[in-house]
Amino acid sequence: MSELDARYERGQETRRMFGGGAITSAGSAPRAWEVAPDLERILGEALFGTIWRREALSPVQREMITLSTLIVLAREPQLRRHLGNALNIGLTPEQIVELIIHDTWYGGAPAGLNALTLCKDVFEERGIEFIPPRVHNPNEDPDTLFERGNQFRMQYMGIQPAARPAPPTQAERDFGRITGEYYWGATWTRPGLDLPSRCICTMTCLATLGREGPLRSHIRGALNIGFTQDQVIEVFMHMTLYGGIPFARGAMDIANDVFVNG
Repeated sequence: MSELDARYERGQETRRMFGGGAITSAGSAPRAWEVAPDLERILGEALFGTIWRREALSPVQREMITLSTLIVLAREPQLRRHLGNALNIGLTPEQIVELIIHDTWYGGAPAGLNALTLCKDVFEERGIEFIPPRVHNPNEDPDTLFERGNQFRMQYMGIQPAARPAPPTQAERDFGRITGEYYWGATWTRPGLDLPSRCICTMTCLATLGREGPLRSHIRGALNIGFTQDQVIEVFMHMTLYGGIPFARGAMDIANDVFVNG
């Protein structure tokens, strides 16, 4: 067996993992292989047989990266497929829903709502009766919500270098207050996903969308909570064939600059 054949066979093992022990279909877009069989082979070797098999991240973490990329890019056929894969790999329904809630801040509410609708469809197809927890407390004092978010942000990110002077307008101050309450206070502190998982999803979304400034901050946050440099790079390597090589390479360049210059 050639090395490329061995990689392809490892890719088939990955696809069996996706299917819960068996390859259940030709993928999310099987007719594509009718016009580009070489691409099926290349993806089988490079994506499923090589990247997915690397040990720096677990299959669950890799599925979180995959889902986050597909959510913010609104790739619904592939997202539907990977929502099912996620259940087979070991993500719980609660983790999947929390991941979508988290990623809504990056892809926007329409992307999040569409992903949740697909998620509901997949749960129903699987016979999963998911009862969502009610975590958000509408009776909570906004100052308490803001302070909880601020403390969490400091724990995660540590002391960040000043990126710019104080917000120059009242509208931007209001933006900071709203995001402090709801992005940090109401979302990042929710149960259902641990901090490393939220960090992975965030870096993935920002890299996929090419958002350099926030990505730098979250790379620093990842290092602050114990990610190695190799693990950070691995996040971007994994998203290469889901989000595109220019965005993955650009994110790696940003990460390497943070590693050197802080």
